[in-house]
Amino acid sequence: MKYRLGIAIFALLPVALCAAQSATGPTIPAEEDFVYARTIGATRDGIETRSRLVTDKGESWFELTSHSAEQDLVLRLDPATLLANYTEVTSRGKGATLRRETTILDNRTPPAPDKIVVAGMDSLPYTLRAFPWGSLQKATIVFLGTSAAGNFRFDLSVTGKETLAVGDKGVECWKAQLSLSGILGAFFGKSYLWYSTDYPHYLVRSEGPSAGPGSPTSILTLVSYSTRAASQ
Repeated sequence: MKYRLGIAIFALLPVALCAAQSATGPTIPAEEDFVYARTIGATRDGIETRSRLVTDKGESWFELTSHSAEQDLVLRLDPATLLANYTEVTSRGKGATLRRETTILDNRTPPAPDKIVVAGMDSLPYTLRAFPWGSLQKATIVFLGTSAAGNFRFDLSVTGKETLAVGDKGVECWKAQLSLSGILGAFFGKSYLWYSTDYPHYLVRSEGPSAGPGSPTSILTLVSYSTRAASQ
């Protein structure tokens, strides 16, 4: 799934929350399927995403795969925090096809109750599922590998609840605003995200700039969501 700078799309939680997650196991179902519709300006396409719990040699993680016409995404998510320890992005453009891989070898970022640590914009929508929705209203998003004294940061603010239609039913959602702080914030528009208020807090809609200033609005809308028991 393609999430560019500023797109409404896309953790480290308070220490107590992380401990609770580790004790209780995975924060999302063993297997999930998502189908999204995406509009960028006048262009429309679809995105299919699948997540499944994998256990091998005493270790567990969620493997997430996503496919669209222009991009494939593979993530390995920590089962407690949903931080992407491994990211693989294959982008198909007019003149070339590129593949980028990122692996977290060491994470020494200190935990803080008002900070969400993510590996990058591609994994942000999935890591945010572990955000303490309903308990915390604001947080700063910290990208691994960037300096704490950098010139930009993203701020997440929960603004309220809305009910959105998904198929023939309504899904109550937390609505959140994602904005770039500082001087750069004046050049990039705000993005908005809607996550289901009920477990497992999946992304229902996102809306915001598709790239830099003047770029068309990107809207991602959930078409269907389903879960399954773990495959045998």
